[in-house]
Parts: sequence; structure tokens; C-alpha cells
Amino acid sequence: MFAQIITMTVPPGSIENLRTLITEEYLPQVINRPGFISAGLLEQVDDRNATQLVIYWRSHQDVESANQTTGLAGSPYSIAARIPGLRVQRHSYIVKISTEHALQL
Repeated sequence: MFAQIITMTVPPGSIENLRTLITEEYLPQVINRPGFISAGLLEQVDDRNATQLVIYWRSHQDVESANQTTGLAGSPYSIAARIPGLRVQRHSYIVKISTEHALQL
């Protein structure tokens, strides 16, 4: 399994806009990509402007393929283009240990 972590720092007052863009525009592009497993948006408790979007993929090849073929709509930079002042960093990790429990939120 492979994890992609997209760290985003939003300008004050923009968190709701970020949630909407991720839910309605970004994730619908990503979830249909081969190898997609799941995704979750983490909002930092002690810094309301800091978030991480964690996306799990079956393999490194799947995430790289998604990054190359989704175009701007499926790129985290599409979100940055819609929210002025948003800072985005993308990191990739191989998952060596996982419990893989399904969470109900």
C-alpha cells in the first residue's frame, strides 16, 4: 500500500471553501482512478488553517499514474488555483505496517 499526503495551509476563513472543493471537485476525480483505496481530510485541532489530505493507493505505480493522467482537475494544485494564498505540499510514503480497519465517520 502507498500513501500520498497533501499538506495544505489555508488562508484564514477559507477552510469551508477547501472542504467543499475537496468533496465536490477533487475527490470525485481521484476516487475513480485505478488503485485508489480511500482518502481522508485531517484538520489540525490547534491550528484551524492546517490540513492534510491522506490518500491511500494500492501501489506507487497507481499514484504516479493518477498524478500524470488526472489533469489539473485531479491535481491538488487545482485546489490551490481556486483558493488564493493556499500553500500545498505533496509527499509520498510506502505503508509498511497497517491495520486496515474500516472507519465509520
